[in-house]
Amino acid sequence: MKNLVLAVVLLFGVSFVNAQDKTAKEYKIEGADAYKAKDYQKGLTAFEKSINLYEKDGKTDTTLYYNAGVCAYKIKDYDKSVSYFDKAISLNYKSCKAYLYKANILNKQKKYDEMQQICETGISKCPKYKSKFDKILFNYNLKQGIGIYNTAAKKQSAAAKYATTNPEKYKAEIAKVNNEFKKSIPYLEKAHKLNSSDETCKKALKEVYTILGMDAKAATL
Repeated sequence: MKNLVLAVVLLFGVSFVNAQDKTAKEYKIEGADAYKAKDYQKGLTAFEKSINLYEKDGKTDTTLYYNAGVCAYKIKDYDKSVSYFDKAISLNYKSCKAYLYKANILNKQKKYDEMQQICETGISKCPKYKSKFDKILFNYNLKQGIGIYNTAAKKQSAAAKYATTNPEKYKAEIAKVNNEFKKSIPYLEKAHKLNSSDETCKKALKEVYTILGMDAKAATL
């Protein structure tokens, strides 16, 4: 009788545990529902549980890594997001979009060298997304170029006070200023090449050329 009772208790316990646990597929569905509801933290948690269960069984659901990467991106867990997008890329699942997400993340993290490499790789492997990668590169180069230009312009303004009171110092300061302006050229030229119709870029580049006496180049803009 005791053995029977014990067996019933054990059976009930196993049933209770099984009722509490979810399958990998159920967690995947839960993650998808959370994503649709824009509850990205819940979605990430569910997708990760699904991934772990599948991996425990030696299985791979290629969709999960990409979906987990998007959820992690939405909650700004960028390092985790990159790791999932790298996995999606290695599995060749939505790899072009994964490259785009990764490029944007690296840009946000100010890992500019890596970002540019990913954009170049993305353009090579996903030519249909070239305009999207070009936009990331354009925005980066314009921001860098304009940033340097503005810094140089402020220094130029500060040096103006020496124009009549101390001509030698003014000349020395302007030489430094011009070197600063020169540093903006590679960025602005790259941005202009990527988007020749952007007026902000065109205006800044033309002014830099003019300041540095590069009139022939200024005339082409």
